Amino acid sequence: MLSLVLCFFVMFLLGVAVVVLSPSPYFSALGLVFVAVSGCFIVLYHGGTFLSLVLVLLYLGGMMVVFVYSAALAADPY
Repeated sequence: MLSLVLCFFVMFLLGVAVVVLSPSPYFSALGLVFVAVSGCFIVLYHGGTFLSLVLVLLYLGGMMVVFVYSAALAADPY
């Protein structure tokens, strides 16, 4: 089970790297989705079932707004 948490932690760090290093807002929004999902699975593993569900619903709802906003403003063909 520890390897599963380690896998989600690595996915969390890769998502953060995608957000920081990506020049395209599309890939940054996708990286934020990976960060949210992996963070919720880490919280879920530690026993916070309701907290992880609320975190996923609120965070991904906010990320949907950010993605639509960045898609409307971006003119880069990434």
